[in-house]
Amino acid sequence: MEKNLSLTTRFFVALITAGLLTMASSCASQKEMQSAKSRTSSSTTVQRQPVNMILDADFGSSTDDLFALMMLNHYIDNGMVDLKGVIVDREGEKNAGIVDIFNTYYGHPDIPVGLERNGVKNPRCFIPYSGICDLKDAGGQPLFKRTFDASKCLDGYKLYRQILSKADDKSIVVVAIGFATTLAQLFQSQADEFSQLSGLDLFRQKVKSVYIQSGRFEAGDSLSGYNMRAASRQSAIFYDNLPADVDLIMSPSNVGDKIDYLPKDVLVDLSYTEVNPIKAVYTNYICDTGQRMWDTNCLVNAVLGDEQYNLSPRGWVRFVDRGEESLMLFKADPAGNARYQLPGDSYFSQEKLMDIRRHNRINRYPSAYTIESPQPQLITDGAVAWTKPRIQLLMDKYMGSAGNTLDPNDVRAMFRPIGYVGPNATDYSEAEGILVDTIFTAMAERAVRQGNKSLVIVTGPPACGKSTAVQELKLKKAGLIYDADLTGPDRLEGVIRKAEQLGMENITVVMVYNDIMTCFKNILNRGKTSWRYTAMDYLVNSFTDYTGKLQLIKQSFPGLNIIPIDCSNNQGVTRVSIEDALKWDYNVSDSQLNALLTALLTEINNGSIEASLLPTASGDLLSIPGLSGENLLLAKQINQRIDELTHEYKMR
Repeated sequence: MEKNLSLTTRFFVALITAGLLTMASSCASQKEMQSAKSRTSSSTTVQRQPVNMILDADFGSSTDDLFALMMLNHYIDNGMVDLKGVIVDREGEKNAGIVDIFNTYYGHPDIPVGLERNGVKNPRCFIPYSGICDLKDAGGQPLFKRTFDASKCLDGYKLYRQILSKADDKSIVVVAIGFATTLAQLFQSQADEFSQLSGLDLFRQKVKSVYIQSGRFEAGDSLSGYNMRAASRQSAIFYDNLPADVDLIMSPSNVGDKIDYLPKDVLVDLSYTEVNPIKAVYTNYICDTGQRMWDTNCLVNAVLGDEQYNLSPRGWVRFVDRGEESLMLFKADPAGNARYQLPGDSYFSQEKLMDIRRHNRINRYPSAYTIESPQPQLITDGAVAWTKPRIQLLMDKYMGSAGNTLDPNDVRAMFRPIGYVGPNATDYSEAEGILVDTIFTAMAERAVRQGNKSLVIVTGPPACGKSTAVQELKLKKAGLIYDADLTGPDRLEGVIRKAEQLGMENITVVMVYNDIMTCFKNILNRGKTSWRYTAMDYLVNSFTDYTGKLQLIKQSFPGLNIIPIDCSNNQGVTRVSIEDALKWDYNVSDSQLNALLTALLTEINNGSIEASLLPTASGDLLSIPGLSGENLLLAKQINQRIDELTHEYKMR
């Protein structure tokens, strides 16, 4: 993301400005402050008692739970919430361990945690991020500090009973952003060591309101939402028995559907810190799975008040248990206990997203380095010196948004803050090499750790159709895709050997071929839209470098899976046999070279290439091997023409 240009950044600046203005007016009377409806009121002095809260969430699958817990810890810091306990309603001790990691990291290690031990069996897991509990630092120690032994957590419904038994009447707010399993168990529980009341009576007496992520309530769509459907039997128990005098505020999934916190933006917002639990999730797991910020809306509503959302009129909600087809039906009634949030416009959604992002930028452990702030231009050795101490930050940013694909062109884009603009790619080649090698190791280790030990290397000359081949062949299920022009002695072989050392067991090489003239045309078209040209001398050298490479790979790695792809003349992605692929001609004849040079000169004379980019598009033409006769004269003519146009450009 280019921070100085992005829409989301302009929103962020606007929100910060609004927050500062709000703080400046903090000496206003309490009455004036209560009437103000600041969308960023968490940065405003709060003149009220903290919300006594229990958080009930299904940690271990979707990341919106994590952002809610992160924001909740900040609300505690601000004196806005007194968090009595956290209920983890997804089975598994590591899921309770996630809460321990977060609360310890954010400075609140003593908050009680209860764990569901008899809930939904093997529910769908979108992102299995509980594995962050096993991460180690460079010294082999746990990456994140822990406070308690998750195996000794109270059962979730027991912790509910313990907390409620000590609470004042009608004092507790429950924020339920997971399954209704623990709540159902609470409703069915009887007297115990904590209270002589049944669970339902205890809940009725102590709980003031419930903010729950559920429903849709759109025209023609009454589905109850994933959380309710996944535990439909327990959901029915909850809704059928919910006391009529407990306020129910629902956040339907269509409200959060519009709040999209992209992985690349998550990593940008955490780019100033090296160790952070959310960052660990987004760098160790592929989080580009359609995640939206559903759960945070319940929390924000519960803490900051009803003015933060447009709410429906009051009514009653009825849950119809039909398993995966379960419904939630709403009937308006001024005497009802239920309301639900209404989806807002794009500005509203962006505003809510910016509030989450503002919280995410608050960090207890900032790094000494930054990778986002623009710097004076640094190239060659300067770029390397800038890169080395920032390796971890740069790697985290890339891995958080790249999914399972490593593309050196995308890696190079991270050098924009120090002056990379596209045409000057060679100035960053050494720094790029260091960073690509580090990222390859980390991505391969991540894939192996997650049990997907397959690597697909998609290689071929520049602009031959590698990315198109990835799309057409549907290779995205691989543990890692390495999409690169691996020109140079032993580069492809080196990648294969390193992958084997890192534990990759199923390695496939997709060798992509295209004729050199079509490659050049593709380079011209790409350059006109992105300024990213590949120099002609590099194209010729790279193309000829693939001579005999397929045969060499076949002999060096007998068990290797090789998929030859012919994209000649951009006529589509055609899989061919190894025998046919061995006939591909990577030689560049004098007539082909003449056609390339003539086409380049035509583009130059037509003004199709911007004057400032001409040296990048041509490269060092006189270094092309075997250049002689008419082609040598043509290359000198091109150089002379470039000098003329470059001089004119500089004189403007």
